[in-house]
Order: sequence, then structure tokens, then C-alpha cells
Amino acid sequence: MAGFAPSRLALKSILCALVLAWATNAAIGSIEPEFLPRHSTVVLIAGVPGDIESENAYREQLQGWFEVLKGRDPVKLFVLCAQPESIELPSGIAGKALSVDRTNFLQVVAAMAGTTNPVLVVALGHGGRQGSTPVLHVRGPRLTPADFGAFAGRLTQTGSRWIFWFRNSGPFARAVAGVRAVALSSELETAFTSDPVGMPILLKVVRANPEITVEELATKAGKGIGDWYSSRNLARTEEPTLWDGEAKPRALSSKSSEDSVASTSEKGVAADGQDSRAQSEKEEPGPRVNSPTQNASTQLPGSWKEVRKVNEQDYPDADGVILRRAIRCVIGANPAFAAEHDEYIQIVALEGKRFGDFDVSYSPPDEELEFLDCELLRPDGKLIRIDPEAMDENREEAPADYRAGRRRFFSLPQVQPGAVAHVRYRRQWKEFPLPHVAMAVPIESELPALDTTIEVSVPVATPFHFLFEGLPAPNPVIKHSNYSSSYRWHFDKQPAQARENLSAPHQQCALLFSTFADWNAFGQWYARITKLTDEVTPEIASQAETLTRDAKGDLDKVQALYNYVASLRYVAVPLGINSLRPHAAANVLQQQYGDCKDKANLLNALLHSLKMDAQLVLVPRFSHAYDLVPGVGFNHAISRLSVAGQTLWLDTTDDVCRFGLLPPGDPGRKVLVIDGEIRGLTQLPEPDPESHRLRITGELEPADKEETWRAKLTAQAHGYPDYEMREMARETRDNLGALPLLAAKFRPASGWFALQHQTVHAVSDMTADFSWHGEGSFLGISSIAAGKHFLRAPVWLPKEWDAALHERRSPLFLHRGYPLRLDEEFTLTMPEQSAAVVLPACLEGNEPPLRWRVQWTRVGHDKLLAQFHAQLLRGELSWEETVAFQKQLRPLMVALTAEISSASTP
Repeated sequence: MAGFAPSRLALKSILCALVLAWATNAAIGSIEPEFLPRHSTVVLIAGVPGDIESENAYREQLQGWFEVLKGRDPVKLFVLCAQPESIELPSGIAGKALSVDRTNFLQVVAAMAGTTNPVLVVALGHGGRQGSTPVLHVRGPRLTPADFGAFAGRLTQTGSRWIFWFRNSGPFARAVAGVRAVALSSELETAFTSDPVGMPILLKVVRANPEITVEELATKAGKGIGDWYSSRNLARTEEPTLWDGEAKPRALSSKSSEDSVASTSEKGVAADGQDSRAQSEKEEPGPRVNSPTQNASTQLPGSWKEVRKVNEQDYPDADGVILRRAIRCVIGANPAFAAEHDEYIQIVALEGKRFGDFDVSYSPPDEELEFLDCELLRPDGKLIRIDPEAMDENREEAPADYRAGRRRFFSLPQVQPGAVAHVRYRRQWKEFPLPHVAMAVPIESELPALDTTIEVSVPVATPFHFLFEGLPAPNPVIKHSNYSSSYRWHFDKQPAQARENLSAPHQQCALLFSTFADWNAFGQWYARITKLTDEVTPEIASQAETLTRDAKGDLDKVQALYNYVASLRYVAVPLGINSLRPHAAANVLQQQYGDCKDKANLLNALLHSLKMDAQLVLVPRFSHAYDLVPGVGFNHAISRLSVAGQTLWLDTTDDVCRFGLLPPGDPGRKVLVIDGEIRGLTQLPEPDPESHRLRITGELEPADKEETWRAKLTAQAHGYPDYEMREMARETRDNLGALPLLAAKFRPASGWFALQHQTVHAVSDMTADFSWHGEGSFLGISSIAAGKHFLRAPVWLPKEWDAALHERRSPLFLHRGYPLRLDEEFTLTMPEQSAAVVLPACLEGNEPPLRWRVQWTRVGHDKLLAQFHAQLLRGELSWEETVAFQKQLRPLMVALTAEISSASTP
């Protein structure tokens, strides 16, 4: 037998048998291992949504498949959906969008007769039962498993793949698997009562590797879905299953499968077959903020097909450029609000490497944050992806029952000029803390943005108020469907939003929107949730009685209570999404700390115990609330009451704010008073410039050296300067022995002041205006030349006025110590040998916003009086006022350099 050689006839028989075996195997459903081969025919079916949340989810999932298909070059694409006119089919792909009904479904089935390409069919939507028959909800007669089974029966020679992701999807998958197809379904035998969540997870797996095999997709999607439920401690309400021809269906989220996948994924195998961790260490040594598991590939997914890089030479002043940015918001019921952010950033300079670091805050449990894509396209065209699940998270500690936020942070690897970073993430609230959505979506960036799209979808018949803050915006493109109204804005080539010194702290470019009917609706809701928080308990009544025991009248009582509450420790918990309702006043009294609304609420309760009516007031501190957007803008709370025939607005947040003064950031703002009769916003009073004064006086005489002057200085403040100097005293208290307090915010217009000794008013003493006394030496305000003495006024100016001289692109914001009336007076004893003093003329400027005057006069035979007066009407200037202020500063600075001269006697 060892020398046996088969005959030619025997070889031919063997070859025929092999061909027959291959054909038979193909006929029973063994197909190419790739899940989505190139040049396939694709059918996407999205059933009738039924509500705005499903409508948006189906639209997003269809869009996700479009992006996948861009890289797979399908031969033909059919889309069946509820609103085909709203679907933008991928460019470059031959496709047709039809309304999702039985007639069009059968039309697509007929159109695919005789196709020889691989076929992918994806069906998603709402499933159920019609009698005992499982159905997929479409318009008119429903689609049944038999319909899909007949469809699959026409495709036995092409190799077909099917995805069924809806309730009762198991029978549909069984029907197509019975005719030699491969299917993934969201259920096996159990018919769940909740819609499955796994389609975005499945899409994420395919987008990360469009060349993935059926087996890999099934395994990774099954694990991802299982992890999604376990990470949220939720019972799984779907059973992802793989159906392969007549083989037994395999559940993908069982414990054994999860364990096997986990052990495989820990190896970190990259798309090109290399160990990704070893690869990253080889390509980019050195420390990193965070390095989640990476995959590298040269195959770009469809989402990158429309991203075009820029010439770095065209942006010499930028560290990076936002190539494309999209923000999509959906207001609904479950989830109540969702927002997806998608951004591509090209790095154009070495300094731009920081844009590969991401740190995103969120506020669980109300808010969920999910990263969907984290990618970097290297300059050589290689795409690096990191696993979003491997990101670090930081939880901030909070006192007592105050909630703290969390942060997700990571760094993309190998960031360098020419690379493009892509990050996509989604925020959502299952239950929004307000009965309606009211919020601001920031859209500013320190980088120029070439293409920005913002879209907000709201349920039909829902009030929708919107306003763009900080930038002009076109009218939205509005589209209506059966379930929603969609508002879409597009911006081309937005410039970078540079942050300048002396700019408003909350200056932003943002879209503000609200679904509250009006301000009354918001105010009435807030009144309901704060009801009883200011309840007067025996402890509160006792405390109020003790504090006001020595008061001589109602105003004195209010001041005593104010001083007490203002002195309590402030805990900075924002008024935003996490903390809308004040803590009970009794708890704040016991804990002896609270945030702004807690302290205001406690003051109100103390006043109520004395039969004084006081209300909580919501304030947009350093920001703005608008009549057009109810519920948006507030970040602060104060109190309002009427006493002794006057209305008082009291802010107990800052313990350096004296009674009767609204601190910087409050005055002039539009606020909401929670008084039960809410008709709209009320404006806080503007400050009176005459009530905010700083007076500086001094006595100077020559020292032993003729160019040095001994000086005794005094500063006394009232109003905002009082507030500012108390803050300065607190911030610089550790350096008071070496640094003159006045020099923290002011500087001599000429020369230098060397401190020898100073005394400072006690910060906590709120009974008198703040004062400061300093002794030392003035240098550089005098000189001797050609037998004459030259002397300049020892005037002090605010330091920020120096910065205000420079060219600007935004209005000036001088928020502390303003408005300001500055009065300075210095008595100088002239040297004995000086004579024939020549005084300069009085110089002044009388136009707003800055008025000033510099004047020298003689006092007796040996003394001179230098007087300076300046008044700036407000600290928050408009653009026109900024330009005028800068022009007025220049002649003022020149005037302060004017010298007096005197002849020197022998």
C-alpha cells in the first residue's frame, strides 16, 4: 500500500466530492467570518418610535450605522423609518429611504430578488404581540417573524446576517436562522417588558473595528451589555443571543462567557495583532496621566471620512483647531434629558498637546456620563483607540449630606502636532431635578472652530424658549415630526474665545434654553420645593431672641441677625443641578455652616420668628438671567425684607460684607423673588457711586537723604472699598509684617513705598469703616538736578488700571471695589533750602465713565498739599465705556508725572 498511486479517475472523484462538500456546507449557512463584508447590500429598519426618546434613539442608531457603512462601501442601502424625509443618507452610497410600513418592506424584499452580494439586515424598534404572534411595530399591518423568514429564504445563496434588537426579537431570529442565516437578537426565549439598551454598545464595537468577525462581535457585544447592567446594579432586561443556522442558539451574556471574554481582553490585543500595551510603551515612553487599553489600526471608520485636516501654517496663533463639533440635546421623559458632544481637534503646535487631556465633571446619581469614542489619528494615518471603560474617576468629598461631583479624566496617547483627537461622550439624566429642563450649553472654546452644529429636540406642544449669550446666532432650522420639534443651528469658522485679564468671571458663549412655560411656573415650583425649609423651630426662636435682646429697634434686630448668619462658615455647594433646595434652617443652625441659599434661608427663618416677613431671592451672581428664558442663570441666593419703611436686600454669603451692602456681582442683576406672587424678574438696585469711597491721606517730610521722604499714611474705606480691603487683609494676613496692605491692590503712581510699620483694622469688626495705617519711606518721588528740586505727587492708583491700558477684545470688568470714589490728600514739608516753588496748573478730566483731578496748592511757607480725586462710575463697563476709559487713563497717567520745581538756596 505504501506505493499506491491513485488513478486520474480517482483524483477526479475526490475533487468532485470536495467541491460538493463545500457547496453543501455553504448551503447550510456557513458564511464568511467577517460580520460586514465590503460591497454588501444593507437594509436598516427602524420601527415606529411612539415617543421623542425612541425617535431620537432610532435616529442616532441609524446614524451610527451610516458611519459604519461609509468605510465598507455597500452596493446598495435601503432605509425604512418613520420620518424618511428627515434622514440624510451617507454621501457616496446608493440608497433609498422609505416610510416604515409593510408595503415598503415587501417592496424592498422584491427589489433584492436575485442579489448576489452579502446582505445585512438590521431591525430595531418597539416589539410586542398581536394576539399570540410576535410583531415589530410599523405603520399599518405589523411585521411578523414569518415576513422576515420569507425574506431570508430569498437570500440563501448570498450569505446574510441579521440583527433584531427589540422586545420579542427571539422568534424573529429563530425564523431567519431556520433558513440558513446568522442572526444576533436582543432576546432568546424570554420576552422582556423593557426595550433593550444594547444597540449602542453593539454599534460601538463595530465602529471600533468594522472588519470584526461575527464571532468576535457576538462575544464583545454580549460582554459589553452584561457589564452595562452590572455596573449600574440593574437586573438585565435583555438576553443577547447568537443564532447560527440550525445550530443551538447561544446566549452571550452568561457568566461563563463573560469570564472567558474578560480573560481574553486583558491581553490588550491590537487590531493589527500586536500587543497594544507593549506597542504603546515602545512608541511613547514616559509617564502619562492615564493610559487605558489601546487598539491601533490603519483602517479609518466611517465617522472620519468627512473630517478634513487644515494646513497648520494657516493658524500660526493657535495651538489647535476644532475641525468639527456637534452638540445634540434631547428633552424627553425617559431619559428626561440627554446631550451628546462630538468633537475633532487637530493639534497644530507643541503647546497644543494639552488638548489630548480630558477632564469632564458630572453629578451622579442624577447624571450619567458615558464616553462613546476616544481616538487619536496620528500624523502617519494610524488610528489609536482607547477603551473608555478604563478611564480614571475621581470622587470629591462633601461635608454631611451635601452632594459632591465626580470627574472622568484620561489622556490620549502619542498626541503631537498634526494629530487629530476625537472624543464623543453623552450626558443624560433619567430624572431631571426640575419638572422642566432649563439649562445653558456652553459652546465657547479657546480654539477656533471650523464647523459647529447644535441641535435641540423637544416633544411636540412643549414650550421652548432659547437665547444665545455671547455670540450672534442665525435663526434655527426647525423640523417637526409626529413626536418632536427639532431646532438646529450651524456656525462656520467661529474664532477662538480668548480669555483676557479683567474680563467677566462668567463670560461665556452658550445656548440657554428652557421648557418652563414662564417665570411664574418656575417660581411656583421653586416655592413648593422650598416650603417648610424656613420653619421656625424652638431653637431658631431662642437664637433670634438671644441675638436681638439688646437691639433698640427693628433695624437693629435685622442687623444683629444678619451679622450672626454672615459670620457662619460658608460651604461652597453650587445652586445648580445638584443642590436646588435649601437645607432646613434648623439643620444649618445646628451645623453652623451652609451655602448661599442655606444661609439666606436661615436668616429668613430667624426673621420670621420675630414676625418679620422675608423672602428667598435667586440671583445670577456675576452672570445674567433673562426674561426670555425662564429658570436659567441662577447661581446664588440672598434675602429680601421690608423694615422701617425700606426694602432691604441682604446677602449673608460673605462675612466681609457689611450690613446694607450687596457684594460685588449682585447689584443691578435681574433676580427672582420667591414670594408667592411671582410675575417675572425684579432688578436689584444699582450702587450709588458716592457711597463707595476710599480716602488716602499722608504726611511726608524729607529724611536725612534729600531724595528720601518719611511718610505716615492712612486709608479709610467705605462700601465696596471696605469690602475689598477686608478681603485683602484676610488674604495677606500672613505677610502683613512685610507687605503694606494698601500695596495688595494699589501702587504708587511715582516712586516706591518701603514699609516700616502698619496697623490694620480687625476684619471681623463690622461696626466701623475699615482703616489702615502705615509708616515708612517714599523713594523716587523727588530728585535734584541743576540746583533745583523736582517733586511728584505720592498718589496711589489701582493696579488693574495698568492692565486696563492695553488693547482689548472684550469689555473691562473691575468687579471688586467698584464703583469707586478715590480721594487722596498728601501734606509735604519742603526742604529748608528750597525756595521759589513753581506749581503746575490744575489738571482734570470731566467726562464719564472716569472723572479725575490733580491739584497742587501751597499751605503756609514750607508745606505743599497734593490732592487727587478720581471717580469711576461702575466696575462692569460696556465696550463703549471700555474704549472711553482707556482713552481717559492716558492723560491721567501723564498728569501724575507732572513735577513741581523749586530753586535750591545756598
